[in-house]
Amino acid sequence: MRLAAGILFLILAVLTARGALADQLVTDLSEHQISIRSNFTGTEILIFGAVEAEDPTDLATERDIVVVVTGPEGPVTVRRKDRVAGIWINYDAVRFERVPSFYSVSSTRPLTRIVSMDTRTIEGLGLRHIGLGAATGLSPTGAETTLQEDELKTFSQALLRNKQNQNLYRAEPSGVAFLGRSLFRATVDIPSNVPNGLYTAKVYLVSDGQITDAASAPLFVVKSGMERAIYAFAHEQPLLYGIFAVVFATFAGWAATLIFRD
Repeated sequence: MRLAAGILFLILAVLTARGALADQLVTDLSEHQISIRSNFTGTEILIFGAVEAEDPTDLATERDIVVVVTGPEGPVTVRRKDRVAGIWINYDAVRFERVPSFYSVSSTRPLTRIVSMDTRTIEGLGLRHIGLGAATGLSPTGAETTLQEDELKTFSQALLRNKQNQNLYRAEPSGVAFLGRSLFRATVDIPSNVPNGLYTAKVYLVSDGQITDAASAPLFVVKSGMERAIYAFAHEQPLLYGIFAVVFATFAGWAATLIFRD
């Protein structure tokens, strides 16, 4: 019912906006909040919208849609192991300051066929163009070191591989579908290991290789129920949480010995 009402709203918005500005976007999400419980196994959100063209009868203009969903940013340290005296240990590392915890990009066609390299770099479109913030080289002792260009590339590629292996970074070159000439939709998978926080769903309208409009909407991913209370307790009172965890583990071990005592 909510989705049907949203689509109806988009159609009415397109009809009333005719003659205003060229190539406008109207978009929305199927839901704006995802609640995570202990049995959460992942979900998906539907991003839908409509394109209002200056001339609806114009068939020469090539229009594409790009949908980007990003999660909260934060520092991430990527470490490289090396063999020392026959033992594999953490050696040098690189800390990236502003790494999105989640990144999903969907489009009507491969991005290389939609927008130029410069545009992809400026807008951060595509896995190779995600902004990771400032990078700092770290020695095994934690001291800052000089970071070479080839080292930066190696560590950034390793970071992207790790995120992809965790199913937190993904690209769908045909993940957006037009329904007719103006309506479109895209489904974005949200994995079970997605972090909490404020996410942003941004939709780009590309006309003949140029971004002509963009619209964004918030998406909240939050823990709920008992999981939310435990999460808040662990982060707001870490000392008390640690003491409670130790006491509980001790009690559980003592109770187990009583139960299984011969």
